Amino acid sequence: MKELLISQIAPILNTAIIAILIVVIKTVGKPAIELFAAKKKEAELKIIASGHESDLKKSLEVWNIVDDKWRITKNAVALFKSKEALFEQLLLQRIPGLTQQNINDLRDTISGEVNKGKAVLTQDTIVQQLADLQQTNATLQAENQNLKTTINQISSAIEPVVINNITASDVATGATV
Repeated sequence: MKELLISQIAPILNTAIIAILIVVIKTVGKPAIELFAAKKKEAELKIIASGHESDLKKSLEVWNIVDDKWRITKNAVALFKSKEALFEQLLLQRIPGLTQQNINDLRDTISGEVNKGKAVLTQDTIVQQLADLQQTNATLQAENQNLKTTINQISSAIEPVVINNITASDVATGATV
């Protein structure tokens, strides 16, 4: 009788356990798969970002090399073209396989980083600086005129002293009368 009862209950119990496991796996498995997919995507982005970060660091090194080579020049147009060509050449040596678009993007990114925080000269700022310089010049000219007037007043107040036909200039030169 036990065997008969076990043989009839075992398939039902087996089916129930399998159904419960399927529900549990489906409930837990779907979020787990989504979590693993998100982790995979995050890892891929980190790999891409680290490669881009490496390219940016190498580009900045190249930028500094080129900048040091042509720090001062009289011809800005020739300087820019030469610097641009050298930047591209050195960048391709350090990071082979870059396209022209990659090089342009890296150059723009690096120049943005290098120039970040530097003052941008617009026509308005140049006009303002010119006005400030003109005001300073006018102030200095007025002070200069005041000083010249004061010196003339002091010079006229101190007239040459004449003692027994000997002037101060005669004493200074050592002349005798």
